[in-house]
Amino acid sequence: MKKVMLSAAALMIGAIGFAQVSGAPTAVAVPAQAGAAAGANTGESIQNGNDNRVWVRQAGTSQSVYTNQNDGAGTGGNLARVRQMGAVQATSGVENLAEVLQSGDLNQSTTFQEGDRNNAVTRQGQNDNSSASNMAMIRQGTGQNAEDNFAAIDQDGDGNSAWTRQTFDNSDAWTRQDGDGNKSEIDQNAGPNGTDGHLAEAEQVGDGNMSIINQSGAGARNTARTFQSGNDNYAEQMQTTDAAAGGTGNTAIIAQGNVTTGHTFSSIYFDLINVDDIENGSQSLGSFGGQAYQDQSGSDNDADIRQFGDDPANANYAEQNQSGSGNSAFVVQNLYGTPSGAGNYARQDQDGTNSSAGIGQNGFDHKAYQRQSGDDNVALSTQRGEDNLVNTYQDGDGNRGMTAQRGQNNQILLVQRGGHSYSVTQNLPNGSPVGMPNGGNVADVLQLGPDGDFATDGILCEFPDMNTPGDPNMPNDFDIDDVCPGC
Repeated sequence: MKKVMLSAAALMIGAIGFAQVSGAPTAVAVPAQAGAAAGANTGESIQNGNDNRVWVRQAGTSQSVYTNQNDGAGTGGNLARVRQMGAVQATSGVENLAEVLQSGDLNQSTTFQEGDRNNAVTRQGQNDNSSASNMAMIRQGTGQNAEDNFAAIDQDGDGNSAWTRQTFDNSDAWTRQDGDGNKSEIDQNAGPNGTDGHLAEAEQVGDGNMSIINQSGAGARNTARTFQSGNDNYAEQMQTTDAAAGGTGNTAIIAQGNVTTGHTFSSIYFDLINVDDIENGSQSLGSFGGQAYQDQSGSDNDADIRQFGDDPANANYAEQNQSGSGNSAFVVQNLYGTPSGAGNYARQDQDGTNSSAGIGQNGFDHKAYQRQSGDDNVALSTQRGEDNLVNTYQDGDGNRGMTAQRGQNNQILLVQRGGHSYSVTQNLPNGSPVGMPNGGNVADVLQLGPDGDFATDGILCEFPDMNTPGDPNMPNDFDIDDVCPGC
């Protein structure tokens, strides 16, 4: 079974190079002309001014489109549509490139690619933050004609929307949005066929942004990473795996705070020995009012949520749901921030065997809610501060609970049915610095045999509520027409 360890070192955020996605965008190519032919199919379109429209359709292999709609004044309203077709074979639908650049507001871009090893990049605004309300969509793969594709959308400004959809094997998607009120969704289905999962990464800098990543199929390599910097952001990750058809082991990571690309986490480990050894820090990583939601089915999955913020009036919420065996779920809220963080709520539900759940919170008025159903599961939580609450329930054989609270006026409810073994520790003495004076802590432990009872399995002290807003799935609009009608 996976161990859940919670050591100080493991909680730190460290630098990393993003394997397949790295610094994203790519695309480019084009040349040819001169004598052309011999495999040709390239292209370039450059339009200056506002309200321009370009529609490019290509069939074949090594197709290349570069479209630059640059109004130079920040008004925009340009439309770009690219479609690269072809079944997967040596002469068609392989290694195509599509790159679209648009400046200004109210621009729209859609790119469709069939085949293998295609690369699509859409950049709107191009990082001067003077653009807004742009829409971008990239769709790669139809039928089972698709693998090893890459899609990148980069938008700056406010009120932008981005949607990437990829079907079948080993594709990567990258979305970056800089501004407020932006929306992003990445949908990836690894299907059967060659089935080995996908990688999706979304980064949003600003307030009131929403990001959704959906990954499904029988893949073993699905990885979802979401980084949000700012306040009142929402992140959702859904990973559904048919383990029997193709493997196990999806990974989901959400960070809400002043984090940018180049940062990710070490694995989700809670060291039982150091569970209370949490030092107050001074990180001002922002991200108040954040909401993070992860849902995974399958086996040997890892879910990790990090939220940083210490605004008592605008707390963060994290929820994780896992079904299957050998899963790990981990939530950290303000763990290395100031002790003035307050009101954060972490919720974990696990259904299956050999799974582990861990929650770490720093501050006051926090809530930790854990539910496990199945055999050989482990649930841990550590809270530093005062007036914090823990509600943990385990149902199955071979379970063990362990919670730790440092401070005063904290409360723990631990209910175990079937397996047993518990360790409730309050106001631990060996952290650094030493915790608050003893006082006002409460622990309520109930252990039941397989047939339960004790007034029908008593468990209350509930916290639920909150759950997902849902939303994205976007781009639509469009119109290009003309080219002659009414000449």
